[in-house]
Amino acid sequence: MRPARFLAFLMLFLLSFVGTAAAQTAIYTVTVPVADTSAAVRDQAFANGLTQVLARASNGADPRSKPGYAEAIKQPGGLVQQYQYARTGGANGAPLSLDIVFDPGAIRRVLAVGDAAAAAPKSPVLVIARDASGKLLGQQDLLPLSQMADTRGYQTILPKPDATLDANAIAGGDPAAIATVARQYNTAVILIGKVGGDQTDWTLVSAGRTSNWKDSGEARAALLSNGANAMADKLDRQFAATQGGSSSGKVWVSGLRSAADYAGLLSTFQNDPAVKSVAPVGATAEGVLFNVSATAPLARLIAGYASAGHVLAADAHDGADLAVRWIP
Repeated sequence: MRPARFLAFLMLFLLSFVGTAAAQTAIYTVTVPVADTSAAVRDQAFANGLTQVLARASNGADPRSKPGYAEAIKQPGGLVQQYQYARTGGANGAPLSLDIVFDPGAIRRVLAVGDAAAAAPKSPVLVIARDASGKLLGQQDLLPLSQMADTRGYQTILPKPDATLDANAIAGGDPAAIATVARQYNTAVILIGKVGGDQTDWTLVSAGRTSNWKDSGEARAALLSNGANAMADKLDRQFAATQGGSSSGKVWVSGLRSAADYAGLLSTFQNDPAVKSVAPVGATAEGVLFNVSATAPLARLIAGYASAGHVLAADAHDGADLAVRWIP
């Protein structure tokens, strides 16, 4: 590639990356007019800015009625990631302005107070992505994806340096491969990607369920950011589906092949403080039907068990409210 063409390519790449990063932080960034640089004026600006950012993150709803607002507004500076003064020449009726960037994670935690659905833990996402040559992509390669995922409320993790994961088996929904990942990384949510120069192929595996999509036509940074957004959209829908529903019902469990399997399943239920009772009500050669009573939605509890690597989603079963598969 000629030097001039290479420079032009590099500039376009940098511009696309900067644009992506700016979009990620826009919701958490606010500019507040200030009279001076004193601590009192600065802290009041932090409070005003926090109210604005919380409103944005709540789709315009007034945040002052939210349970976490009163506590957060006492020390808004603790939620600030960075800030910078700028001269305005008297615009907006003040000689200065204060540009404030709030910490996305801190904002989400404020909004989660008193919200059982928002406060429920979300599993991290293991990202296994390779480029066109088959090279496993690292943290710096996937920065646009991890930043956007964090903005959407999902932590991403990468394979360990010496890991020998079978991405094809995982993408195909192989229970043993998914269970192995869950036990090693404490998550059954895996994003597998093939990242080319101007296109990406993605497979999302969540508790044994898989979905696939493609993207193309943009710079790599934008494609990675798009991939994180699409992943978050899918996980948000799955997560929302598990937050409601009954706290008692019948759960069908297949894959129980021995007394040790049965004991392991019972231990999973009994070690969960949210489970009040669990009792078998029917059995066949294919599995056992349990009646489970809990203090939280059953769907949420069952989804959370996937991260231990023994309980994965299964096809619906007649007479059961939920169906899962036990992986020894």
